[in-house]
Amino acid sequence: MYKKLEIKNLTISSNDSILVKDINLSVEQGVPLVLLGESGSGKSLIIDSIMGSLSPNLKVEGEIFLDKKDLLKLTYKDKRKMWGKDISLLPQEPWRALDPTMRIVEQVKEVHEYIHNDKKNARKKALKDLDDVVLKEFSNSYPFEISGGMCQRTTIAITHAFNSQLLLADEPTKGLDKELCINVANRLNKELEQNRLLFVITHDLDIAKNIKGNLGVIVDGKLIEYGKTEELFSNPKHQYTKRLFKSQSSLWDIEKSNNISDEVIKIKNLSKQYSDNKLFEDLNFTLKKGEITSIVGKSGSGKSTLGDIILGLKNPTAGEIIKSKGLNNLKFQKIYQQPPSAFLPNQILKEGFEDLVKLHNLSMKKVYELFEKVNLEKELLYRKPDEVSGGQLQRMAIVKVLLLKPAFIFADEATSRLDSISQQEVIYLLVNIVKEENLSLLLVTHDLEMAQKVSNQIIYLK
Repeated sequence: MYKKLEIKNLTISSNDSILVKDINLSVEQGVPLVLLGESGSGKSLIIDSIMGSLSPNLKVEGEIFLDKKDLLKLTYKDKRKMWGKDISLLPQEPWRALDPTMRIVEQVKEVHEYIHNDKKNARKKALKDLDDVVLKEFSNSYPFEISGGMCQRTTIAITHAFNSQLLLADEPTKGLDKELCINVANRLNKELEQNRLLFVITHDLDIAKNIKGNLGVIVDGKLIEYGKTEELFSNPKHQYTKRLFKSQSSLWDIEKSNNISDEVIKIKNLSKQYSDNKLFEDLNFTLKKGEITSIVGKSGSGKSTLGDIILGLKNPTAGEIIKSKGLNNLKFQKIYQQPPSAFLPNQILKEGFEDLVKLHNLSMKKVYELFEKVNLEKELLYRKPDEVSGGQLQRMAIVKVLLLKPAFIFADEATSRLDSISQQEVIYLLVNIVKEENLSLLLVTHDLEMAQKVSNQIIYLK
């Protein structure tokens, strides 16, 4: 049983810049570590350096000891032998991590079959793992048949099944409602009771509070604060940390859109059902210009499905959607819950934006202006989608939609991958866009407090 993970003077650099500089952290039995930071701050790079899955184009210096074993000196083959048995990773993007061709129970079952060599009881144990994250009744579903939050819970079930001695959790509560976030925090705390080492990276202040141990705050690859969780929350020293703690949605001061005008979409008696699973029925509401409407509900309640039906991407079981005349399909846009789905995986991001600009007779100047508005550096355009953080990619997805000057935007958990400061900035941006462009915004969120702050109307799905 490993007793300590120790990171010493870790520096990660590319050809032209230092991404992570002189990081010193430790994780001990019974003392978990949470690393809190915004999207693109370098959190995931630290996790990747522990796993041995960093891009070969990056240079790594320093030491990472798992007890007396320096992980940075191991060969790639030796590192892979440790995956699952010694070290397991709860990934940041479940949409990428899950196999779309396999039912979720089979993906959990594989762990028991091939890691623990227990083929006899593998399915029974897999169902128990899924039941623990409230997914047993969806065990025969494929990843594309369930919500983003349910995919996240599936990866949690898989990671728990590994039963490894060091658990690395990369944004474990992304896309989950608050109740499930608390459940995840409680589950991670239970891992400590089995003497496992736990290292969590997150931008979620709630999970950072609920995992009692040490807390670090990272900005631009530098560790700016480090200490006991309770002490740091009660007495932050750095200005960034103080700003971060004050950026929770419950503390926002934002003026709602009030110039509501013409009807864009009318929903009449809308219902959706999959086999025996009834998501919603007899919904009636209108969406107007200058108006923000939020859909609030637990993971799997049908929020994303409702938005997709309104856009015409899915068919309702019953009901009618009446769209304003004179608006073509381009005027109805979606900001996806899973940002990788909005980009070609092997294409440089700049090329994708140039294709969009050329197709619609736009200007790259407008792209750069919007990048600045959502706090993105233009240099990121020269990378591929998997070479930027999830939060950065989400902001790029927002830019793509805004370029087309839509009349209606369906924002499906558009800020779930952002830290609270960036989330506040993006929501404020969307609110201002609604006012300036006089468009209609349908916002899916798990955050009721945020919905109450910005919305003109809220639809609750049970």
